[in-house]
Amino acid sequence: MTTELQITARDIRRGDVFTLHGHERPAADNTWPTALRGHVYVSFTDGGDAVIPAGRPIVVQRPARATA
Repeated sequence: MTTELQITARDIRRGDVFTLHGHERPAADNTWPTALRGHVYVSFTDGGDAVIPAGRPIVVQRPARATA
């Protein structure tokens, strides 16, 4: 089960799935700051990576946590 959230790029977490340039991208890890001020680095589980403006709004599908 997943939850749809609108977040900024700096809040992308491992496992989030989002659309970038028309392709669904699953994040391989949490984002990292870059030397390019105001941007973050994110790598994808299916290969590749991107540098995205940290404040860019992004809609993600995040796996829901199991509750006991």
